[in-house]
Amino acid sequence: MRGGKKVVKGWTIQSAKSSGFCFGVENAVKTAYSILEENADSKIYMLGEITHNENVVGDLLSKGMLLVHEPEEVDDGCIVLIRAHGVPPRVEEVLARKNCRIVDCTCPFVNKIHKIVRKADEEGHPVYITGTKGHPEVVGICGECRDSATVVSSYEECLALSNIENDSVWVSQTTFSSKEFQKICEFVQKKIAKEQIFGTICSTTENRQRETADLASNSDVMVVIGSKTSSNTMKLFDICSDRCALTYLVGTPEDVRDLIPMWREKEIKRIGVTAGASTPVSIIREVIQTMSENGVNTNPESNDINFGDYIESIPQLRKNATVKGVLTSYDGDFVYVDVHDKSEGRIPKDEFEPDFDFDKAINEKQEIEVYVRSIRNTDMGKEIVLSKSHVDFSKNKAEIEAAYENKTPVTVKITNVVKDGVIGNYGGVDIYIHRTQLELNTVNDLEAYKGKSIEVLITQFDAEKRRLRVSGSRRTLLNNERKAKAEEVWNSIEEGKEYDGVVRSLTDFGAFVDIGGVDGLIHVSELSWNRIRHPSEVVSVGDPVHVYVKEFDPEKKRISLGYKKPEDDPFYNIEERIPVGAIVRGKVVRMFQFGAFVELEPNLDALCHVSQISDVRLNKPQDVLKEGMEVEAKVLDVNAASRRISISIKDVAPINPVAGEEAEEAAPAEEAAPAIEEAPVAEAASENAAE
Repeated sequence: MRGGKKVVKGWTIQSAKSSGFCFGVENAVKTAYSILEENADSKIYMLGEITHNENVVGDLLSKGMLLVHEPEEVDDGCIVLIRAHGVPPRVEEVLARKNCRIVDCTCPFVNKIHKIVRKADEEGHPVYITGTKGHPEVVGICGECRDSATVVSSYEECLALSNIENDSVWVSQTTFSSKEFQKICEFVQKKIAKEQIFGTICSTTENRQRETADLASNSDVMVVIGSKTSSNTMKLFDICSDRCALTYLVGTPEDVRDLIPMWREKEIKRIGVTAGASTPVSIIREVIQTMSENGVNTNPESNDINFGDYIESIPQLRKNATVKGVLTSYDGDFVYVDVHDKSEGRIPKDEFEPDFDFDKAINEKQEIEVYVRSIRNTDMGKEIVLSKSHVDFSKNKAEIEAAYENKTPVTVKITNVVKDGVIGNYGGVDIYIHRTQLELNTVNDLEAYKGKSIEVLITQFDAEKRRLRVSGSRRTLLNNERKAKAEEVWNSIEEGKEYDGVVRSLTDFGAFVDIGGVDGLIHVSELSWNRIRHPSEVVSVGDPVHVYVKEFDPEKKRISLGYKKPEDDPFYNIEERIPVGAIVRGKVVRMFQFGAFVELEPNLDALCHVSQISDVRLNKPQDVLKEGMEVEAKVLDVNAASRRISISIKDVAPINPVAGEEAEEAAPAEEAAPAIEEAPVAEAASENAAE
């Protein structure tokens, strides 16, 4: 809730600018209500109070959520909400063993501290935490240490430490007093390097404490709204007490009603109001309303205003402010929003998602947060230019930072192609993805990704420079998936097992195929029954292939794959398809001194020895044959093992030379036959294999 001022008869009420839920608590509470709504039939637990506010916790419990304080109290298989304070790793381990669905609402700032402490402990550094002993956030952080961490609750405790190791690492609870932490830092810096001290107090907490200190210094009475169990609230109470003698902690409107008569007696003029990070805005408003309605003089002649007038006066629209508004209408270019001003504000329509349902939002009077870009008075009235994307960017920037810290994947939409990569968008935050980080293989066609939504891991988040720089990687996620699949493959692989794979790369000696996280090799000789010079003659990168395991070596991580099928072999079942004695027809494809090869089927050649062509002795097949000539022949021999077929043309229709050409009378059949089985046949088989 933003700060505001109301002048009431006799005094002025001033509220701090930063009051109410912080980002972490607000996110946790919203998530709690959302989980309840989406899982009405499920048992849902909150592990510890979601926020240190009895009203919020009571409302959630009334709606069916269950409260427990130890993971052992949770039933197996239920939904468990982790609050913004976070938990020790052992708690998540217990819940995982119980097969619970964990909804982690740990604040990003708290997660960052866990990461720092975990790393420090792994490296052997003693860990010190400035914070409240026993506070849930501190307990969770301490859980990251194998040995116990040292919790320091005050500057005095720090001074009393007998020894501070020079390699120690110091962090702070996010809601610890910034003033106290500063004093401790000044003392500790005399003993250790500055780089070993991490300022992990939440920036919202620091702003809240600073604003509260300023407000308390200029107020006669300070009202701190919140719970005694909230560390954040009690820090604010201590800050106010140091600066304002009349400081009161209230939790409900009834608590403040009894104080009003005393304030009248003391002639109070200025009342300051602040609230802890666990306090809902609704409670803050009710408390202020009670002060406003009960603190005024009831004289009808007075000029006092009521609470409704006061609330309306708080959100004075100003440039660069973030306010809430209700969608009222839209046209081709703009969406119009009621921001509690005499004039409506307008937002460029393209700041909304393409599938945003404007009619539904207007009918339901949907409320959104908007940023005031400019306010200008014109002849036509006040012109208010608003931005939704500016607010979305701030929120989504925090989510991206949290995703970077926690190594959590996010889904982005590819909006643009740039040199050597693409730009993914997450709610207004641009994320650069280099072409080498899109797939496991290098991508050449970047345009194909435009408009697609992909999941990436944030690998760089640099907010220190003038322009936010964020990079992401899809390849990292794919590699993680690949490693998990590879383990499954190696656990179940066996010779003969078949897989559907994808060709990943080609070499001169074969093709590498991904069979689900593991690459296997199809040797070039295994790609085809025919002789090929390069795997690209059969397959291309990206082709789906069905393969089987020939052999594997788990130690060397090598897998040899088979691809060609027996039924595709031209010699498959050849002795039945082309039996000895059959008459076949084919085309002369090659000729040598010893005979001619005749193609009977694609990739299936038979040898007709020179002695089996004509009734007369030929010097060479070319004396009577030409390539491309079709001939009929009788099958003399079929041998699948040696992959050869012998045929005879002359046994069907001999082809003799034209009269006058040189030719010798053929030898008797019984003398010619042995020649078929000797050297010429062997040479023919050799030639066939070579081809």
